[in-house]
Amino acid sequence: MSNFKDFMDEIENSSAQSLPECDLTLPAIQVALTAAVSGLLLPSLISHNEQQKFSEEVSNLVKDESFLAELSNQIGEPLDPESEDEFVKRGSDALRQLLYDKFGIK
Repeated sequence: MSNFKDFMDEIENSSAQSLPECDLTLPAIQVALTAAVSGLLLPSLISHNEQQKFSEEVSNLVKDESFLAELSNQIGEPLDPESEDEFVKRGSDALRQLLYDKFGIK
């Protein structure tokens, strides 16, 4: 496996659809992501239906093949002196920036 997209494709194609050495499945991650995004939106300004729609849009976006490929290209492979925690943080920062760009958040 050479990049993040290959990693996600391998998980998605596995029978259990779970992350290695972890009990989380892709649907569980999607539910958690939807809940997290909903929690970030101001309830008084946005209706529940709009929150749900936006959360689903974000969840669908991060599963999209072209989005995963773009994220994978931005992350690249772990750098030589980079720890696992540093790599995860770099990947998280790249994901956050891509989402900001896609949804026009500054």
